[in-house]
Amino acid sequence: MPILILSVVIVVLLVVIVIQRSRIIITNRTSYSLKKGISKERNATADILRLSKEVIASQDKEKEFLPNFIKYTVRSMKATGGALLLCGEDKHFYGCAVSGTFPMLKEVTQQIEAQLIAHDKRHTEFIKGYKTKFTSDDLDKACGSDGYAFYQGKTPPFFPERFVLEGPRCLIAPIKYRNENYGCIIVTSKEDFDSYKITSNDGIFLLRLAEIASLCIEVIKDFKKRQDYEKQLQAAREEGMLQVSTGIIHNIGNAVTIAKLAVSGLLEKVNFKKEERPESLILDDMLPKLQEHLKNGDLEKFLSTDKAGKQYLDIMKELLEHLRGNNCDATKMVESVSDKLFHISEIIELQQRFVGELGTENMIQLAGVVESSVTIFDESFNKRGFKITTDLDRKLPEILIDSSIMTQVFINMIKNAVEAMDSENNPDKKYQLQLTLKKETRGSRDYAMIEIKDNGPGIPEDIRNKIFEFGFTTRMKSNSSARGIGLHFCLDSINRYCGLIEVDSRVGEGATFKVLLPISRKDDAAVTEPAAGA
Repeated sequence: MPILILSVVIVVLLVVIVIQRSRIIITNRTSYSLKKGISKERNATADILRLSKEVIASQDKEKEFLPNFIKYTVRSMKATGGALLLCGEDKHFYGCAVSGTFPMLKEVTQQIEAQLIAHDKRHTEFIKGYKTKFTSDDLDKACGSDGYAFYQGKTPPFFPERFVLEGPRCLIAPIKYRNENYGCIIVTSKEDFDSYKITSNDGIFLLRLAEIASLCIEVIKDFKKRQDYEKQLQAAREEGMLQVSTGIIHNIGNAVTIAKLAVSGLLEKVNFKKEERPESLILDDMLPKLQEHLKNGDLEKFLSTDKAGKQYLDIMKELLEHLRGNNCDATKMVESVSDKLFHISEIIELQQRFVGELGTENMIQLAGVVESSVTIFDESFNKRGFKITTDLDRKLPEILIDSSIMTQVFINMIKNAVEAMDSENNPDKKYQLQLTLKKETRGSRDYAMIEIKDNGPGIPEDIRNKIFEFGFTTRMKSNSSARGIGLHFCLDSINRYCGLIEVDSRVGEGATFKVLLPISRKDDAAVTEPAAGA
C-alpha cells in the first residue's frame, strides 16, 4: 500500500513537472514569436517609411509609392504574387499595380493569362484602371471584425473562377484614408512544397503593412497639398509683382500718351507758317508801315483817315491778345508735359524701390507705402472716372515690414475694390474709394489701421466669410487673375506680422476693409528685460 501511494505521488510530481516545463517552453516560444513579429513589423515600418521618404522627394509621389509598396509587401511576406487596387468614387475597386505571379482579375484567354502572369509589368499595364466587380462593401463584409480576409482552396466570390488556380491561398486587407477605403492589398501563394504558404496568421502582418501604407499615403497627400498651396501662394506673390509691374507700365503708358497729346497741341499752337505768325505780321508788315508814316510826318493822318490805317491799332491789339493767349496755353501745355514727365520719373523710382526692397524688412512709415500703392494705379483711377481720396496720419510710428509685400497687399485690396465698382457699372453713381491711415487701440494693443472703403456693390453675406479662403473666387475661371488667391495672399501676409484683416459690407452700399498692423511699444522690449535689482 505505501508503495502504491508513493508511486502515485511520483507520477503526480512527474505530471506537474512536465506540465510546468511545457508551460515554460510554450511561454518562451510565444515570447520569441511575439518578439520576432514585433521585430518584423518594426523593420517593415522602417522600410516603408524609407520608401515613402524617397517618394515624397520625387515628382510623381503617390504614383511611385503604391507600385513600390506592393512589391515590398510581396517580398517581405514571401508571397508568390500581390496586387494593389484603388477604390473609385463609385465604390468599385480599380486595378493599380501587380507584383510577382498574380492571378488574373479579368476574364481572358488562357494564352493571354499565361503571358501576363509571367510578366508583372505587362500585367500592371493591363489591369491599370480596370474596374473590377469588387466593391468597398464587399471588402468590409469579407474582412469582418478581423480587419482582413483569408481564402484557402477557393476563389473569393468577387474574382474570376480561375483565380484559385494561381492563388490557392489569398489574403486581402484594406488601405484606409481618413476612415474610408482608399484601396486594398491582395497577396497570394501556392500550395507548392518548396514555396512559402501564407496563412491566416499572416493577415495580422498584412494589416499592419496596410496601416503603415495608410499613414504614408496621408503624409504624401498632405505634403502634396502643402506643396501645391506653397506653389499657388508663390504664384500669387509673383502675380502681385506682375500686377505692380503692369500697373507701373500702364501708368507710364498713360502718362506718355497724355504728354504726347500735350506736345501735339503745343506744336499746333506754335507751328504756323512764318508769314502767318502774329509776331511776323506785326514786325514785318505793320511796324515798318507805321515807321514809314512817322518818318514822313503823316502818321496821325494815316491812323485817323486812311481806310487801312484806321484798323491798324485794333488789328495789332487783336494779334497781341491772340499771341498772349497762345503763350498762356503753351505754358499750360508745357507744365502738363512737365507734370507727366515728373509722374513718369516718380513711377520709375517707385518701381526701382519696389524691386530693390523685395524680401527685405525695414522700419517703414506706412503712409508712404499707401501713397505708393495709390500712385502706381493713379492713371487707371482717372481713366475710369473714380475719385480716390486719402487721409493719412504721417505721425504714426514706423513699423518693421517688407514694404514690397505690403505694397502688393494694398494694391490687391485697392484693385479688388476698383474691380467691384467696375463690375457694378452704374452710370448714375459717382464711385469713390477712400483710404484712411490712423491709430486704433484694441484691448491693450495699439495698431496702425489702414481702412479701404468703397461705395461699390458690396459683398453678399453668404460669401463674406469665404472671400479669404484659398481658391475662392466669384469671378469666371477663364480670367487668369481670378484664382481666388489675392485676398488669401493678403491675409497670409498680414498674419506674418501678427496683424488682422476685417471686412464690413452691405449689399448696394459698398465694402470696408480694415488692415491692422501692431505698433511696437517701448514697454514691449522692457517686458523681456529683467527689472533693475531683480
